[in-house]
Amino acid sequence: MDHFSIERMKLTPLHVGDVCLSISSLLLATLALSLFGEVAMADRIILRNLKIIDGPQVVAFDEDGVRLDDKRLIGWYDIEKARVANNQQAAFDQMLRELGGPLFRIRQRMRVGDYKDLAPHAEPIYARYAERKSPTAYLVMQATMWSRVAVGRREAAVEPYCRCFEYLRTPRQPQNLLPGERRLDYDPETGMCATLAPVWFDSKAAKAVLPNVYKAIGAMGRPRPAGAYVYFVTLALAAGDTATADRVLVAVKDTSGPIGELKAIVAVQRELASGPPGPAYDRLKAELPEISSANRPLALYWLGRAQLASTDVETRKQGLVRLLRIPALHADQAPEIGAAALFHGMQVLKQLDDVRGSVALRNELLVRYGQTYFAAQALAPSPAADSQETP
Repeated sequence: MDHFSIERMKLTPLHVGDVCLSISSLLLATLALSLFGEVAMADRIILRNLKIIDGPQVVAFDEDGVRLDDKRLIGWYDIEKARVANNQQAAFDQMLRELGGPLFRIRQRMRVGDYKDLAPHAEPIYARYAERKSPTAYLVMQATMWSRVAVGRREAAVEPYCRCFEYLRTPRQPQNLLPGERRLDYDPETGMCATLAPVWFDSKAAKAVLPNVYKAIGAMGRPRPAGAYVYFVTLALAAGDTATADRVLVAVKDTSGPIGELKAIVAVQRELASGPPGPAYDRLKAELPEISSANRPLALYWLGRAQLASTDVETRKQGLVRLLRIPALHADQAPEIGAAALFHGMQVLKQLDDVRGSVALRNELLVRYGQTYFAAQALAPSPAADSQETP
């Protein structure tokens, strides 16, 4: 055996050991890489304020936010981006893309009181939240209501208002979580909202919203507020659906207090929807001195409208005076009703050949109530100016 053969034999055990050592090292390295990979794929959430949430795992997410295993709920509006495990990344990214930006911008605009510009962000996601009960759902519903009122879509604001009311009266739901200083001004007993008087001027809009309002009221827990029925009945009358209005009006049992007053006022509206004023008008006229300040503008409006329906010139003039008391005495309290009063007064004076007076009322309407429905009607070419307005 030559020298080289002997040396190879001596080295063989060392080579075997090296191979065993290499295999062990490879296994350890593989395990280390595996463990490192698990750490690297741990859930991580980066917030808009650049704070990083590491450690807690994402256990669920839906429209209301992202739930972590430490019981925290992170709102979509707070999240800039995130990495999630368990093959949820694509679904997570889609929901963040669809909800994160709109919710963030809703909060921004509500914080500064920019209600008109809420619509482009609230409307596309409203349907996803309308039947949910959570702080985020309430944020979207409230933004939708206020934005619709701000742009003159008062009829369409009733449905989200009903859902806001139901959320706010639900026990154990977090309250007062809206950004900014504004809060919903409503009566928890009656269900009436101070910024949403139950009088409607666009018959097509009223007809279009009736099914959704009906659905929202049906989703309310019992006892349902009488105000919800008042809103529905007045919308039905504005839409020309007196049969439906009559059926629902039966559900309004109150005969005293604010709801009793509204029921008496609605009775006059109901009379005018089918003919000349009658007993309901006489009762409301007699009760007017006792009508509360909250309902007085609406009572003056329907009494004035009833007098304008007369063929007697003096009675129509009395109705005009009654209508003009609304912008004179309740300008800030009831801007929509004040605008309607000026519009009808403008038309009456024009019919009575008082052109100067008619022009004066038109100018006052446009200056004081330029953002209202009737300001737009005053600017519309005649005779379409009052073609959609209901009795």
